[in-house]
Amino acid sequence: MGMCGAYLRVTSGDLRELIEEPDRYWEYAEKAEGTERAADVDKAWHALWFLVQRAGFEVDFVLGGTLLGEADSDGPPRHFSADEVRTISAELSRTGFDKLSDGVALSDLETEGIYPSIWDEPDALDYVRGYYDELVTFFAGAAKAGEPVVTIIT
Repeated sequence: MGMCGAYLRVTSGDLRELIEEPDRYWEYAEKAEGTERAADVDKAWHALWFLVQRAGFEVDFVLGGTLLGEADSDGPPRHFSADEVRTISAELSRTGFDKLSDGVALSDLETEGIYPSIWDEPDALDYVRGYYDELVTFFAGAAKAGEPVVTIIT
């Protein structure tokens, strides 16, 4: 299976509950699965992190955020405020994937040890592009609604 990344749109009230009871994350995630309130980036999370770090994004939407509870082997979930979500959405919208990946060779990802080890496949960046495009839409929806976002890598 491997390590996969996921995002969850929540209301401000939901976030307050999750801050008090972080173990309820899975309950919220299960309810949102398959809706516009959830986004799955599968194993592309590490390549996305590499690309946005290289591009100098203001908010690290992959490995950043504020912890929900204690760090453990399954996560931990982290969250972004509605203001951070607006910043993330603006950066994602402003930086198309072609611009983000410009000058990046697949060998760069291999050399950096970026997970998963698929960088010998010529269309590997297309795998990442699909999830990036999904996040553009996901964060735009959350920003428009003024909602925070919770993320996890498990």
